[in-house]
Amino acid sequence: MLKTRSQHFNFGHEALPTIFHTQTSDFFEYLERDGLKFLKFWWNHVAERLDNDKLTPFEGMGFEVREVPEKKAKIVLVRFPHPTDFDEFHYAALVKTPDKRSPFVFVKFPSTRVLVLAHVPLSQSDTGTQIFEITPRGRYLPAGPGTPVNKEVFYKAVLKLIWKK
Repeated sequence: MLKTRSQHFNFGHEALPTIFHTQTSDFFEYLERDGLKFLKFWWNHVAERLDNDKLTPFEGMGFEVREVPEKKAKIVLVRFPHPTDFDEFHYAALVKTPDKRSPFVFVKFPSTRVLVLAHVPLSQSDTGTQIFEITPRGRYLPAGPGTPVNKEVFYKAVLKLIWKK
């Protein structure tokens, strides 16, 4: 956790991806059962470790679960509160694909991906956004160009990035 960054930043960069990547089935169970209460619990948990000047309001947070039947996948689209600093997020797409294993060894390949639409300087992107991926090991990697701050446009970009043809 970066105590010099906001609650919004720490929740988006660390708490949410870590919970999703490491406890995927529990994540879906709690999200479907408790909804925003579940997200707010973790939002508040991040706040406990930060100074008051780094706290940000939860208002504006939302989510939606979408099925992608032809890929046997689920995507949780999370709408974040409006970002106030660079590298805070507008949206996150938490993607769960079917488990895959190598036929030759007992290796399980990652079946979760986290893609985010981050607020960036206009000098970096004409839209003021860029898509990044947060890997299971916590790496923050550029994944694609920014999109307008629109849930449906971001969702379509995520589908293209996940299932490249």
